[in-house]
Amino acid sequence: MKGRLISRLGLFFSFMTLVGMGAMWLLTSFGFTGGTLWVGGLVVAVLGFPFGVWLGRRLLQPVHEIDIRAERLLQGWREQDKPIDEDELSGLRKALDYITAYPRTRVEVLESERAKGTAILDNMIEGVIALDGQGYVMLMNPAARRILDVAQDQGERRTLLEVVRDKGLADWVEMCQALDTAEPCKREIESHLPSLRIIEVNAMPMPMPLSSERRGFLLVLHDITELRRLEKVRAEFVANVSHELRTPLTAIKGYLETVLDETKLESDTHRRFLEVANSHAERMGRLIDDLLNLSDIETGKVVLDPTPISLGAFVQDVSAMFEKDAAKKDVKLVNRIPPDLCVQADRDRLSQILVNLVDNAVKYTPKGGTVSLLAAKMDIRQIRITVRDTGQGIPPNDLSRITERFYRVDKARARVEGGTGLGLAIVKHLVQLHGGTLHIESEYGKGTTIEVLLPASQLQPAC
Repeated sequence: MKGRLISRLGLFFSFMTLVGMGAMWLLTSFGFTGGTLWVGGLVVAVLGFPFGVWLGRRLLQPVHEIDIRAERLLQGWREQDKPIDEDELSGLRKALDYITAYPRTRVEVLESERAKGTAILDNMIEGVIALDGQGYVMLMNPAARRILDVAQDQGERRTLLEVVRDKGLADWVEMCQALDTAEPCKREIESHLPSLRIIEVNAMPMPMPLSSERRGFLLVLHDITELRRLEKVRAEFVANVSHELRTPLTAIKGYLETVLDETKLESDTHRRFLEVANSHAERMGRLIDDLLNLSDIETGKVVLDPTPISLGAFVQDVSAMFEKDAAKKDVKLVNRIPPDLCVQADRDRLSQILVNLVDNAVKYTPKGGTVSLLAAKMDIRQIRITVRDTGQGIPPNDLSRITERFYRVDKARARVEGGTGLGLAIVKHLVQLHGGTLHIESEYGKGTTIEVLLPASQLQPAC
């Protein structure tokens, strides 16, 4: 492009030289004669073209540099190269037009994407709060304002405590930030502003773009006040119904046991019918007891009294309760718990946990199987108790629901075995009440391993 324009300028100056020579010829025709004019014309003819080239370079050099820089800028904005134009001025004009239009197009696209994101956030049921690395609120959607009762004109560029006026929530978020982990934090928080609300908060680390400061946090809030209220109503209903059922059931069992104690019955058939009725009455009694236990745990009526417990001796007492049942089924009951382990737990509730676990293991282990009791110290704070059996196992599809109340893997067999479907639900709640965790692994047809993590006692010599 540049060469063509310079050539044109050279020809232009050459043309102008010829025009000058023609002009001198005309002047000579009118009587202006002399060798000086012809010599001057010849000099102009010889020097005109090089002078035009030189002048063209001087004039077009800045324009050429601007054209190169515009071309480099365009290379990063579009996939195809800039089309070849006739000269620098035409290409530069088109480049400037493109540079002017491109940012406007990009701004329109970004505004459209921003409008989409804003519309999604504004219409979400869950509350969303974005915090920067310094703990200042960058964004708060309307649902979060409604859940936390925050005015529309409050929020941005203020700390979380200044916005929500809830020290418990602010302290917990600071604790999550101090952990400096990539794992999300989850907690239920009670807020009393303006009225009691139970909020499930999920805090997830969020990298800050174009910033070297520490990571921000994204808070997702769920208002579960109504859910917890309904759960409380359900638990209270179950407790009330269970208490009402216990009274007539106690009378029924008493009369059945009294009749069965009679040595003289009309026939063996009558005795068999009464024994079946008594067996079902006992099963219903166990179900009511489990319902009451679960209801008391869920409504917070169970208060723990943690004490140092020597785990080896304690588990030995529990396993002795099942030696007769295990012997009847030819199931080997193995206790491999070291004698020097101590846990910090409520004695009655720990017994309830182990009784439920060992009872299930013995109940669902076939003849010739093994039930093993093991324990190990994880660290100075936790002890792991393991109940492992070689029973029928749990299918993968049922494993995630096995701790739900009344959930049974094999419903027909569970009824034959006399299970209530509440044992593992009670275990899960009691373990969580101790501040521990419950983990279940199983391979269908090969057995089940249940691990319970409980706090370790710091007074091992005393227990």
